[in-house]
Amino acid sequence: MIHDYYLSKLNCKKVEKRNDIIKELAVEKRNIIKELAKEHKTNTEVFYPSPANLNRLPRGSFLIKISFTLKKPYTSKDDGEFRIVNKKMTENPIVRDTFTGLPIVRSSTWKGHLKFAAGKVKWEENEKRKIIKRLFGPEPTEDEALKGRLYFFSTFFKDKAEEYVITPLKRDTRIPAKGPISLEVMKPGRKGDFYLLYVPYPRSENFKDEIKEDLKFIAEALKLMFYTYGFSAKKTSGFGVVKRQLNEGKIWTRTNEFQSFSNLHELSEKLLKTLDGMKDERH
Repeated sequence: MIHDYYLSKLNCKKVEKRNDIIKELAVEKRNIIKELAKEHKTNTEVFYPSPANLNRLPRGSFLIKISFTLKKPYTSKDDGEFRIVNKKMTENPIVRDTFTGLPIVRSSTWKGHLKFAAGKVKWEENEKRKIIKRLFGPEPTEDEALKGRLYFFSTFFKDKAEEYVITPLKRDTRIPAKGPISLEVMKPGRKGDFYLLYVPYPRSENFKDEIKEDLKFIAEALKLMFYTYGFSAKKTSGFGVVKRQLNEGKIWTRTNEFQSFSNLHELSEKLLKTLDGMKDERH
C-alpha cells in the first residue's frame, strides 16, 4: 500500500529503467518527508498524548502536563562528537529528533532521570523499592515481563540550541583541569512541555490506596527532578533544573476533567483532589 502511494506520485511513462524508478521514488519520498517535517516543526502537539484518549484506559489513569522554563542550561549527549550546521562544526551536539531536526529530551532520558530522583525521595526504604518497581517496571536483569505504570514522551524544544563553553576545574585546587569544552545547549529561558501518563495496571486488591500512594510518590519525585537534581547531562553542575513557576500545569482523568497547578509544590494536593473525584467514575 505504501509503495502504491509513492508510485502514484510518479509519471512512470517517463521512467524506463528499474534503477531510475527507484531513484525517482527516493526523491519523491524525501520531498514528502521534508514537507511533513517542516509542518511538524511548528506543530509538535501531534507527538504528545491527547487527554481525549484517556477514556480508553483503565480507571485511575492520569495524564500530567508540565510546561516548564529552564532555569539552568540543558544539554544531552548525541551519538556523534560533532555536528555541522551551515558549514560550521559544533562540538558535543545536543540530541535531535531525526524526523523534525528539533532538539529533544528523549522519553528514555526522562525515565532515567525521574527514576534517579525517585531513589532520592524520603520514604520508608522497603516501600520505596516496591513503589519504584511498580511505577518503572522491573530491572532489565529480572525475568518479570510486566511493564511499569508510567509512560514517558519525548519533549521537543522549538528554539534553537546554542553554544555554551565550560572550563572544568580540579576539585582540590579549583584551577582549570584542562582547556575549555564547547557544548551545544538549550539556554536558560527556553521552554518545553513534559507529559507523563500513569496507568494503574494490573488492578490490585487495595486499588485506590495503591494509586494514592503512587501519586504522592510521583509528585515528590517530579519535584526533586525538576527543582533539585535536573534532567540533563552535567546535572552535577546544576544543569537541567527549571524555574519554580510553571508556564502551565494540568492533570487530566478519564472523564476529561482537569486540575491546574502553578508549581510542583501544589502537585501532590491536586493529584489527591483529582483522585477523590474518581468515586463517581465507573469502570
